[in-house]
Amino acid sequence: MQQRPTTPRSSSRPRPRPLPRTRTRAPPRLSPLLLIVALLLPLLSIAAYRLLNTHSSSSSSSLLCLPIMPCKQNLAVPESWRSGLGPLYQVEKPPFTIEVPGAPEVEGETKPRRNVVAKDGLIDRPRPDVDTVFALVKLSAEEHAGDRCMGTRKLIKIHEETKKVPKIVDGQTQMVDKKWQYFELSNYTFMTYGDYETHLLNLASGLRHLGLEKGDKVHMFASTSANWLALSHACSSQTFTIVTAYDTLGTSGVEHTLVQSKPKVMFTDPHLLKTASGALSKAETVKIVIYNDQSIAQPTPQSEIDAFKSSHPNLTVLSATELASLGEANPHQPLPPTPQDTYCIMYTSGSTGPPKGVSVTHESFVAAVAGLAGVIGDNVSTEEVILAYLPLAHIFEMVVENLVLFFGATLGYGSARTLSDLNVRNCAGDMRTLAPTILVGVPQVWETIKKGVMGRVNGGSLLVRSLFWGAFNVKSFLVQHNLPGQTIFDSAIFGQVRKLTGGRLRFIINGASGISKETAHFMSMILAPMLTGYGLTETGGNGALGSPQQFTLTGAVGPITPAIECKLVSIPDLNYSTSTTPPQGEIWLRGKPVLKEYYLNPEETAKAITADGWFKTGDIGEFDADGHLKVIDRVKNLVKLQGGEYIALEKLEATYRGSRAVQNLMVHGDSEHPRPIAVIHVNEAVIREIAAGLGVQGGEHDLVRNEKVRAAVFKDLVAQGKGAGLTGLEMITGVVLTDEEWTPESGLVTATSKVNRRAIREKYAKEIKEAFKSS
Repeated sequence: MQQRPTTPRSSSRPRPRPLPRTRTRAPPRLSPLLLIVALLLPLLSIAAYRLLNTHSSSSSSSLLCLPIMPCKQNLAVPESWRSGLGPLYQVEKPPFTIEVPGAPEVEGETKPRRNVVAKDGLIDRPRPDVDTVFALVKLSAEEHAGDRCMGTRKLIKIHEETKKVPKIVDGQTQMVDKKWQYFELSNYTFMTYGDYETHLLNLASGLRHLGLEKGDKVHMFASTSANWLALSHACSSQTFTIVTAYDTLGTSGVEHTLVQSKPKVMFTDPHLLKTASGALSKAETVKIVIYNDQSIAQPTPQSEIDAFKSSHPNLTVLSATELASLGEANPHQPLPPTPQDTYCIMYTSGSTGPPKGVSVTHESFVAAVAGLAGVIGDNVSTEEVILAYLPLAHIFEMVVENLVLFFGATLGYGSARTLSDLNVRNCAGDMRTLAPTILVGVPQVWETIKKGVMGRVNGGSLLVRSLFWGAFNVKSFLVQHNLPGQTIFDSAIFGQVRKLTGGRLRFIINGASGISKETAHFMSMILAPMLTGYGLTETGGNGALGSPQQFTLTGAVGPITPAIECKLVSIPDLNYSTSTTPPQGEIWLRGKPVLKEYYLNPEETAKAITADGWFKTGDIGEFDADGHLKVIDRVKNLVKLQGGEYIALEKLEATYRGSRAVQNLMVHGDSEHPRPIAVIHVNEAVIREIAAGLGVQGGEHDLVRNEKVRAAVFKDLVAQGKGAGLTGLEMITGVVLTDEEWTPESGLVTATSKVNRRAIREKYAKEIKEAFKSS
């Protein structure tokens, strides 16, 4: 890639602006028209509710679980769908996947299925001239040199506030001081694609000047940032291999990835130097440590960086800014990779054992990008703005961010701590400041938004509740029956929710794990159409992905991506058979994005991959009538109860997570008990509200151990389960409550907020035993 002067982007292109700071204002007066609407909405709501329950083919009476009736016409895609809110109905005509022509019948298996756009063969490149990651970045820089590429914020100040919280002291409830940290951040500043190209080439030249050669490895142990992505692309330009590790790994996990992969360089954040320090003592190959001096994840004093340098005198330690300056002063020409070269060794989160490394070649990675592009490419443009905050060590986030660059759109970096306005001062949170058009999140994010909105609405006046739920029910009816007028309430009723995310969201994507139909429906009605992604590290994040033109709320994920093919294989021991209607079985995937091997782990490779290239996902699925893949559960999360019946833990967790008292939870069952129990990280505000209603006093630590509070939470979860139509065996028989935070740092959830079952079972073993005993 040659460096080139940048040209300013046309001023006619609308750019997102930060919203002005909010001020306290008197409530607006309601117009006569709005009062009339408020009176009519409850009546319309009742009528819609009755019609929904009359005509719905679902056995569930829950308004939030209704399937979407597809539009059976092939309609032209309006240009507005490249910039406006996505449709809430199916534009394209099913089936969306087809059986591979000429595939033989195999007993106990379905025929392989492909996306309809790949009926004549799987796609393996987003464009014919993009066969490596470096080629992708080079192309984007050439075609969008003056366009906005990515934005970052700077930390201005950390504010500390002291608040009074209740705490039991010597048996008495006292109000004690507790300090809280809040962030004051700058506005977003952006670099163009031309600037980004220059930056990554400077980083690459800096690495070459420090002695790295083709094939050397760079270990990435840092939180998501612009420098993380830039360094990964710098490595691709010189045929270096990156080694990714979650920034939530402890010393032993980091040590394992370092010792096994043998990198020469480690890239990390200043606040992670302490964790890295112990691991580096065993990593003899590491000679250089680069720290991200632009990280705002957790501000670190210079004294800690100096202490790290002093304790590791044999290492060359420099900042990312210093590395770029070194490269600028000592330029080196790129050494482009071949498609067969290894781009990345991506380590898993290690929730079930030592992290496993997945070898990803350049051709595999660009095929993964092509797979996602093949599903959503007709519905996006260069005008998209995507908020990047999920871990780049997770394959889906890494593929998505590269996909954004391929489209010539804009990335804006944020963090989970500063997404909303709750943890910032004198500025807006990342969502309101950036105003993204597409937002990717995990179930925990969406559940938090849902509960926050429902809490505000249900705590409001009768008028507020009538307006909101009336509009919600009417819109649900219109959407289910594909009737016009679906957006008539969006501005007046749901507009305030959209403003919290910047007001420009076109569609949202759920990833990492499954989400309940209730939550998917709720978010689609009040915020933007929710799509779902399914994939694994081993499949390049490819599996199935919801398409904006194939919208569904039936619980299915969406079509198979066109870079892979899929078949289902019977599991007789678990009573899943491909001979049933619909066929059910373990999901097997094959295609260019699928791994060839686990790094230096032939035993695990042999277990997971067949001789003809099929990867056994360990997930159980089925195809619906439209050809969409539906993931039922994981084989490892199917638990046999005392009576010999199986229950699906992730399905139950998605359901029970909807309880307002739940911040997060894990359902646990085993062969020694007839029904499961739930371990719950409680929502502290709700627990205090429940306790106050019961006349119970104390701090959170005491409330979660109170029998009355526990019984009330249990009752709420049982009601949630019954409302979702769970069977008797799926109903929990007891709960364990805890106010301890479930964070990646505590090890109780992974970096993508999946529950770490092993860690939770070990930590709460005594409480789980007592819950079973008292149930």
